[in-house]
Amino acid sequence: MTDAEKLLWFRLRDHRFCGVKFKRQQPLGDYIVDFVSFEKKLVIEVDGGQHFESESDRLRDIWLRNQGFEVLRFWNNEVLGQTESVMEKIFQALTPSPQPLSHEGRGDRSLQRMRWRCRRGLLELDIVLGRFVERHYATLDEAGRQAFEALLDMPDNPLWDMIAGRVERGVHEAMPGDQQALLEKIRAS
Repeated sequence: MTDAEKLLWFRLRDHRFCGVKFKRQQPLGDYIVDFVSFEKKLVIEVDGGQHFESESDRLRDIWLRNQGFEVLRFWNNEVLGQTESVMEKIFQALTPSPQPLSHEGRGDRSLQRMRWRCRRGLLELDIVLGRFVERHYATLDEAGRQAFEALLDMPDNPLWDMIAGRVERGVHEAMPGDQQALLEKIRAS
């Protein structure tokens, strides 16, 4: 395996990513794919420069799609240099957009937008924020919604640290009161 394949395999193996089982160097028809989840019908290929505009890769992708697989292709340097972005793309392929919870919410574009914004790269954060939106978002007033928007603008790791209570003393207290109250509600979800 290349360094990029090793890095990606470390992230995917042993059900580590989204609880999904991946296999590596798996035969499919006449081809051997880098990584595959049969459960999710997802094939992930990590390519070097020799694959640039490759006709055989194009035909292979067509065959795989005809077998019902979604195919994601990444360049080696993309996996090595933009790992979190690659993992986010894989996450999006594994987890379809959440459907509105009831008929009432189907037309509410702000709720749909908020559900989309809550989808994060960190699985734990994604679950907690999704649960919060399901249970509490509809009851928030305008100030609460703005506070929630401000929290969602934060990068994943610092936001998760705040929700998990792993922040330096004084940082939490320096937040506006509406954000502190909102963090407590999110934790309780």
